[in-house]
Amino acid sequence: MPLRLLQLTDLHLFGDSSGQLLGMTTRDSFEAVLELALSSSPPAGALILSGDLVHDETPAGYRYLRETLKRTELPHFCVAGNHDDLALMDTYLGSAAVGPVALRRLDDWNLVFLDSSVPGSDGGHLTEAQMNQLSDLLAGNSAPTMIFLHHHPVPIQSAWMDTMGVDNGTELMELCEQHPQVKAILFGHVHQAFMVRHGGCSVLGTPSTCFQFLPGSKDFAIDTSPPGYRELLLYPDGHFTTEIVRLDQYAEQPLHQAEGY
Repeated sequence: MPLRLLQLTDLHLFGDSSGQLLGMTTRDSFEAVLELALSSSPPAGALILSGDLVHDETPAGYRYLRETLKRTELPHFCVAGNHDDLALMDTYLGSAAVGPVALRRLDDWNLVFLDSSVPGSDGGHLTEAQMNQLSDLLAGNSAPTMIFLHHHPVPIQSAWMDTMGVDNGTELMELCEQHPQVKAILFGHVHQAFMVRHGGCSVLGTPSTCFQFLPGSKDFAIDTSPPGYRELLLYPDGHFTTEIVRLDQYAEQPLHQAEGY
Protein backbone atom coordinates (compact mmCIF):
# COMPACT_ATOMS: atom_id res chain seq x y z
CA MET A 1 0.00 0.00 0.00
CA PRO A 2 1.25 3.52 -0.72
CA LEU A 3 1.80 6.09 2.02
CA ARG A 4 -1.02 8.66 1.84
CA LEU A 5 -0.05 12.21 2.77
CA LEU A 6 -2.42 15.15 3.14
CA GLN A 7 -1.10 18.67 2.54
CA LEU A 8 -3.25 21.48 3.92
CA THR A 9 -2.03 25.03 3.67
CA ASP A 10 -2.80 28.69 4.28
CA LEU A 11 -5.35 28.12 7.02
CA HIS A 12 -5.25 31.76 8.23
CA LEU A 13 -6.87 30.81 11.53
CA PHE A 14 -7.84 33.23 14.28
CA GLY A 15 -7.91 32.84 18.02
CA ASP A 16 -11.61 33.69 17.89
CA SER A 17 -13.62 30.87 16.30
CA SER A 18 -15.71 33.43 14.38
CA GLY A 19 -12.69 35.25 12.97
CA GLN A 20 -12.99 36.10 9.27
CA LEU A 21 -10.56 37.01 6.51
CA LEU A 22 -11.91 38.47 3.26
CA GLY A 23 -15.38 37.45 4.41
CA MET A 24 -14.56 33.79 5.13
CA THR A 25 -14.72 32.19 8.55
CA THR A 26 -11.38 30.47 8.25
CA ARG A 27 -11.79 28.04 11.14
CA ASP A 28 -15.00 26.68 9.60
CA SER A 29 -13.45 26.18 6.17
CA PHE A 30 -10.36 24.54 7.68
CA GLU A 31 -12.49 22.10 9.66
CA ALA A 32 -14.55 21.27 6.57
CA VAL A 33 -11.44 20.60 4.48
CA LEU A 34 -9.83 18.54 7.24
CA GLU A 35 -12.98 16.45 7.66
CA LEU A 36 -13.09 15.78 3.92
CA ALA A 37 -9.42 14.83 3.83
CA LEU A 38 -9.70 12.44 6.76
CA SER A 39 -12.85 10.76 5.41
CA SER A 40 -11.20 9.54 2.21
CA SER A 41 -9.41 6.22 1.69
CA PRO A 42 -6.89 4.78 2.19
CA PRO A 43 -6.30 6.09 5.73
CA ALA A 44 -3.85 8.97 5.86
CA GLY A 45 -0.32 8.37 7.11
CA ALA A 46 0.46 11.98 8.00
CA LEU A 47 -0.71 15.58 7.78
CA ILE A 48 1.51 18.37 6.46
CA LEU A 49 0.56 22.01 7.04
CA SER A 50 2.66 24.31 4.88
CA GLY A 51 2.39 27.70 6.49
CA ASP A 52 0.19 30.71 7.20
CA LEU A 53 -1.36 28.72 10.00
CA VAL A 54 -2.64 31.45 12.37
CA HIS A 55 -3.33 34.78 10.72
CA ASP A 56 -3.61 36.87 13.90
CA GLU A 57 -0.59 35.08 15.43
CA THR A 58 -2.33 34.54 18.79
CA PRO A 59 -1.71 31.88 21.44
CA ALA A 60 -5.39 30.93 21.22
CA GLY A 61 -5.09 30.27 17.51
CA TYR A 62 -2.10 27.97 17.87
CA ARG A 63 -3.66 26.27 20.89
CA TYR A 64 -6.77 25.50 18.85
CA LEU A 65 -4.63 24.14 16.01
CA ARG A 66 -2.61 21.95 18.38
CA GLU A 67 -5.73 20.37 19.88
CA THR A 68 -7.37 19.87 16.50
CA LEU A 69 -4.31 18.15 15.05
CA LYS A 70 -3.89 16.03 18.18
CA ARG A 71 -7.43 14.69 17.77
CA THR A 72 -6.58 13.30 14.33
CA GLU A 73 -4.09 10.91 15.99
CA LEU A 74 -1.88 11.27 12.91
CA PRO A 75 1.73 12.37 12.67
CA HIS A 76 1.65 16.03 11.67
CA PHE A 77 4.30 18.50 10.56
CA CYS A 78 3.92 22.28 10.38
CA VAL A 79 6.18 24.75 8.57
CA ALA A 80 6.00 28.50 9.09
CA GLY A 81 4.57 31.01 6.64
CA ASN A 82 4.81 34.77 6.46
CA HIS A 83 1.68 34.98 8.65
CA ASP A 84 3.10 32.93 11.52
CA ASP A 85 4.90 33.53 14.79
CA LEU A 86 7.85 31.15 15.19
CA ALA A 87 7.99 31.49 18.98
CA LEU A 88 4.30 30.68 19.36
CA MET A 89 4.62 27.77 16.94
CA ASP A 90 7.41 26.31 19.06
CA THR A 91 5.48 26.90 22.28
CA TYR A 92 2.14 25.45 21.21
CA LEU A 93 3.00 22.99 18.44
CA GLY A 94 6.20 21.66 19.96
CA SER A 95 7.96 19.02 17.86
CA ALA A 96 5.30 19.36 15.16
CA ALA A 97 6.78 22.77 14.30
CA VAL A 98 9.57 21.73 11.93
CA GLY A 99 12.44 23.81 10.61
CA PRO A 100 14.58 25.64 9.75
CA VAL A 101 15.66 22.37 8.09
CA ALA A 102 14.14 19.11 9.27
CA LEU A 103 14.16 15.54 8.00
CA ARG A 104 11.47 13.02 8.87
CA ARG A 105 11.42 9.46 7.58
CA LEU A 106 8.06 7.86 6.80
CA ASP A 107 8.12 4.34 5.38
CA ASP A 108 10.49 4.36 2.40
CA TRP A 109 10.44 8.14 1.94
CA ASN A 110 12.29 11.13 3.32
CA LEU A 111 10.27 14.26 3.98
CA VAL A 112 12.33 17.45 4.26
CA PHE A 113 10.85 20.63 5.72
CA LEU A 114 12.29 24.10 5.12
CA ASP A 115 11.36 27.33 6.87
CA SER A 116 11.36 29.94 4.09
CA SER A 117 9.76 32.68 6.20
CA VAL A 118 11.49 36.03 6.74
CA PRO A 119 10.36 38.16 9.72
CA GLY A 120 8.56 41.28 8.51
CA SER A 121 8.41 40.17 4.88
CA ASP A 122 5.72 38.57 2.71
CA GLY A 123 8.42 36.99 0.57
CA GLY A 124 10.69 34.08 1.40
CA HIS A 125 14.39 33.26 1.58
CA LEU A 126 16.57 30.25 2.32
CA THR A 127 19.77 31.09 4.17
CA GLU A 128 23.20 29.83 3.21
CA ALA A 129 23.18 27.65 6.33
CA GLN A 130 19.86 26.10 5.31
CA MET A 131 21.10 25.41 1.79
CA ASN A 132 24.29 23.82 3.11
CA GLN A 133 22.36 21.65 5.53
CA LEU A 134 19.94 20.59 2.81
CA SER A 135 22.86 19.76 0.53
CA ASP A 136 24.37 17.56 3.23
CA LEU A 137 21.06 15.79 3.86
CA LEU A 138 20.58 15.01 0.18
CA ALA A 139 24.17 13.90 -0.27
CA GLY A 140 23.90 11.54 2.67
CA ASN A 141 20.68 9.73 1.79
CA SER A 142 19.43 8.57 -1.60
CA ALA A 143 15.91 7.55 -0.48
CA PRO A 144 13.07 9.11 -2.47
CA THR A 145 12.48 12.59 -1.08
CA MET A 146 9.83 15.29 -0.97
CA ILE A 147 10.60 18.85 0.12
CA PHE A 148 7.97 21.07 1.75
CA LEU A 149 8.16 24.83 2.35
CA HIS A 150 5.77 27.77 2.38
CA HIS A 151 6.93 30.06 -0.43
CA HIS A 152 7.12 29.15 -4.10
CA PRO A 153 10.67 28.66 -5.43
CA VAL A 154 9.69 29.13 -9.10
CA PRO A 155 7.52 31.77 -10.78
CA ILE A 156 3.83 30.83 -11.02
CA GLN A 157 3.14 33.41 -13.79
CA SER A 158 1.08 35.61 -11.49
CA ALA A 159 2.85 38.97 -11.46
CA TRP A 160 1.86 40.17 -7.99
CA MET A 161 2.51 36.81 -6.32
CA ASP A 162 5.85 36.36 -8.06
CA THR A 163 7.22 39.33 -6.11
CA MET A 164 6.75 37.25 -2.93
CA GLY A 165 8.34 33.89 -3.69
CA VAL A 166 11.65 32.50 -2.45
CA ASP A 167 14.09 35.16 -3.62
CA ASN A 168 16.84 32.57 -4.09
CA GLY A 169 14.58 29.80 -5.32
CA THR A 170 16.86 29.21 -8.31
CA GLU A 171 19.53 27.95 -5.90
CA LEU A 172 17.08 25.44 -4.44
CA MET A 173 16.10 24.20 -7.88
CA GLU A 174 19.73 23.86 -8.95
CA LEU A 175 20.54 21.87 -5.83
CA CYS A 176 17.61 19.53 -6.39
CA GLU A 177 18.70 18.99 -10.00
CA GLN A 178 21.88 17.44 -8.63
CA HIS A 179 19.89 14.94 -6.53
CA PRO A 180 17.43 12.86 -8.58
CA GLN A 181 15.96 11.34 -5.42
CA VAL A 182 14.06 14.63 -4.95
CA LYS A 183 10.76 13.74 -6.55
CA ALA A 184 8.77 16.84 -5.65
CA ILE A 185 8.93 20.28 -4.04
CA LEU A 186 5.63 21.36 -2.50
CA PHE A 187 4.53 24.74 -1.21
CA GLY A 188 1.57 26.85 -0.13
CA HIS A 189 1.40 30.66 -0.13
CA VAL A 190 -0.09 30.92 -3.64
CA HIS A 191 -3.67 29.90 -2.69
CA GLN A 192 -4.10 27.94 -5.93
CA ALA A 193 -3.25 24.67 -7.62
CA PHE A 194 0.03 24.79 -9.53
CA MET A 195 2.19 22.17 -11.19
CA VAL A 196 5.29 22.31 -13.37
CA ARG A 197 8.07 19.83 -14.08
CA HIS A 198 11.66 20.85 -13.45
CA GLY A 199 13.82 18.07 -14.82
CA GLY A 200 12.74 14.97 -12.96
CA CYS A 201 11.16 16.95 -10.12
CA SER A 202 7.53 18.05 -9.79
CA VAL A 203 7.01 21.55 -8.38
CA LEU A 204 3.56 21.70 -6.79
CA GLY A 205 1.43 24.47 -5.30
CA THR A 206 -1.64 23.71 -3.23
CA PRO A 207 -4.96 25.52 -2.72
CA SER A 208 -5.78 27.19 0.57
CA THR A 209 -8.26 25.81 3.07
CA CYS A 210 -10.03 29.18 2.81
CA PHE A 211 -10.08 31.62 -0.16
CA GLN A 212 -8.23 31.16 -3.46
CA PHE A 213 -6.23 33.53 -5.68
CA LEU A 214 -6.98 33.82 -9.37
CA PRO A 215 -4.28 32.00 -11.38
CA GLY A 216 -2.34 34.05 -13.88
CA SER A 217 -3.52 37.36 -12.45
CA LYS A 218 -1.37 40.47 -12.83
CA ASP A 219 -2.84 42.03 -9.69
CA PHE A 220 -4.47 40.73 -6.50
CA ALA A 221 -7.65 38.88 -7.45
CA ILE A 222 -9.86 36.28 -5.78
CA ASP A 223 -10.88 33.10 -7.59
CA THR A 224 -14.24 31.34 -7.33
CA SER A 225 -12.76 27.88 -6.64
CA PRO A 226 -13.73 26.37 -3.28
CA PRO A 227 -11.28 25.46 -0.49
CA GLY A 228 -9.24 22.30 -0.88
CA TYR A 229 -6.12 20.29 -0.13
CA ARG A 230 -3.54 18.13 -1.90
CA GLU A 231 -3.42 14.36 -1.56
CA LEU A 232 -0.21 12.43 -2.26
CA LEU A 233 0.26 8.67 -2.61
CA LEU A 234 3.91 7.70 -2.13
CA TYR A 235 4.92 4.24 -3.34
CA PRO A 236 7.86 2.12 -2.11
CA ASP A 237 9.52 2.14 -5.55
CA GLY A 238 9.94 5.94 -5.42
CA HIS A 239 7.09 7.10 -7.63
CA PHE A 240 4.08 9.04 -6.44
CA THR A 241 0.71 10.27 -7.60
CA THR A 242 -1.10 13.41 -6.50
CA GLU A 243 -4.41 15.20 -6.90
CA ILE A 244 -6.17 18.31 -5.69
CA VAL A 245 -9.38 17.66 -3.76
CA ARG A 246 -11.85 20.47 -3.08
CA LEU A 247 -15.01 20.93 -1.09
CA ASP A 248 -18.12 20.66 -3.19
CA GLN A 249 -19.91 24.01 -3.47
CA TYR A 250 -18.77 25.43 -0.15
CA ALA A 251 -21.48 27.85 0.97
CA GLU A 252 -19.38 30.73 2.31
CA GLN A 253 -17.84 32.92 -0.40
CA PRO A 254 -14.93 35.35 -0.09
CA LEU A 255 -15.20 39.07 -0.87
CA HIS A 256 -14.29 39.12 -4.55
CA GLN A 257 -14.03 42.91 -4.64
CA ALA A 258 -11.25 42.90 -2.04
CA GLU A 259 -7.97 44.49 -3.05
CA GLY A 260 -5.74 42.68 -0.54
CA TYR A 261 -5.42 41.75 3.10
